[in-house]
Amino acid sequence: MRRLHPRSAVLRVTRAALQGGFFGFFVGTAAAGALGIPSTAIPVFVPLLALLAGGYGLLRYLRFRYDIDDGTLRVTSGVVARQSREIPLGRIQNVDTRQGVFHRVLGLTVVEFETAGGSATEASLDAVEVTEADRLRRLVQDYDRRGGTESQTDEAEDESEGDEETGLAPELLFAFTWRDLVTYALVSVRPAAPVLTLVGLPLGSDVVIAVLRFNVRLLASNGQLGMPGLRDMATPRLVALFALTALQFVLIALVVSIVLTVVEYYHFTLTREDDDLRYERGLIRRYSGTIPVEKVQTVSIRENVLMRRFGLATLVVETAGYGPGSQQSSKGVAVPMAPRGEVYDLARDIAPFGDLEFERPPTRARRRYAFRFAFVAAVLTGVGYAVDTLVLDIGAWWALLGAFALVVPAAYYRWVHRGYVLDDDALATRTGFWRRTTRIVPYYRIQTVFVRRTPFQRRRRLATVTADTASSSSLVGGSASAFDVDADDASDLRDELRERLRTDLLARNAASRASARDERRTGATVSERTDDTEEADGTGPSAGGDKDWPDDQWGPLSDATDDAEGTESADGPDSTDQ
Repeated sequence: MRRLHPRSAVLRVTRAALQGGFFGFFVGTAAAGALGIPSTAIPVFVPLLALLAGGYGLLRYLRFRYDIDDGTLRVTSGVVARQSREIPLGRIQNVDTRQGVFHRVLGLTVVEFETAGGSATEASLDAVEVTEADRLRRLVQDYDRRGGTESQTDEAEDESEGDEETGLAPELLFAFTWRDLVTYALVSVRPAAPVLTLVGLPLGSDVVIAVLRFNVRLLASNGQLGMPGLRDMATPRLVALFALTALQFVLIALVVSIVLTVVEYYHFTLTREDDDLRYERGLIRRYSGTIPVEKVQTVSIRENVLMRRFGLATLVVETAGYGPGSQQSSKGVAVPMAPRGEVYDLARDIAPFGDLEFERPPTRARRRYAFRFAFVAAVLTGVGYAVDTLVLDIGAWWALLGAFALVVPAAYYRWVHRGYVLDDDALATRTGFWRRTTRIVPYYRIQTVFVRRTPFQRRRRLATVTADTASSSSLVGGSASAFDVDADDASDLRDELRERLRTDLLARNAASRASARDERRTGATVSERTDDTEEADGTGPSAGGDKDWPDDQWGPLSDATDDAEGTESADGPDSTDQ
């Protein structure tokens, strides 16, 4: 079995020694205060714990092994408790790499293997050379392309090395320019970005207090920060204070969003290698990964309000390997931003579908939405009245009644941007106004179809039909859902999806059988020609003629069809009615 690159031991030992040294400093300081140990003994704890932590890091490196053999990735690790992990290459959904600053200086990269259904990375190699990472990625790709034959792993390795020598250039599908990068940052402002950034900073709260104090001194007569100062302010000045603070928040969000977008998507490229998509991105940390097209579960197209205004969209592909616990929030983003037509064309290349004409929910669903938004406006007004009465005492709570004027438009636009369509090849659903998401799910990728009715939906004879896939985003509400369908149509839609799933699986299995039959006949023809040539040369057997194929030649493939027909029966109507 192979070891990680020796230079990774330097990073591992250095990182562990620094952590041990800091821990030793705090332990020595605490011991000096609690146990009365002389402060001169503190420097002893620092090198001692740094040496112990560094030695443990070196042992972890020496005890870590990995290898790919017989169609399986084997990883052994652990110093005290030994762990051995075997991952079949057929279960690996994605192979991603990332490079920190020190990794890039040392020419190393971290390789992460994602499997189906996992909420975290299944195996991580920290770290190997870039050429070794490419070799591992190609091994997984070639294994999938060959249909998962374990005996061909060595042959695939030899072929992957041959491909590297030939230097076949991948096809460039998309690349971010600086103009695209800045445009994407402007149209995808992240409101939570400044909050998370200030919370993460050591003096983040002090910065917020300093900004608020500046605003109060600028607008208040006494310049006092706190409730007494706010009570003394006139209503126009108080409104100006809130408006100024909101404007500053928007500007900070814009600046932080631009910085984060540049750092995250700098030099983003999307290429096609055989049947896989490969992306690269990142300024400080470089990320790259593969997206196997044949393992894509769902294709999502996202458009916020600004993107729709300028005809732009984002393309996201979801496989079974990217879980909700992934460290990279943008995993699966195939195209961060591009013209809407180009995004739909690329989406059709990944999961074929036709023109989408969505069927909206019944008009009575708008009354349900209006009631929900009116309830939110009432709660907001009640909270404002309580704050004004008990704290501010300025008598301006009535301004919040203006929220009720937005109830009807909000209900209408929610209704307009919801719907579903049954295409010839896939189910498509759409929802969201501020960020509209269109999900396309091929029928053969559907795992479960269920109908959900809340008490409020039952009152208006509505239901939600959800089609789950093997994508891990389904665990966090990322399934394709047709919201607020008529209750009678919901059951028919569920049955129709099951029937299309069964039909699609049977068609794919029939195509697989025909392809396998053609390959075997082609192989038999080549074998007969070889025998004839050897017989003519006097070097082969004299037997000739057509080869008789046994009647049970296609037995295993017939069993595959039976399994496909059993997909629906495994998920009966009673088990899905919730």
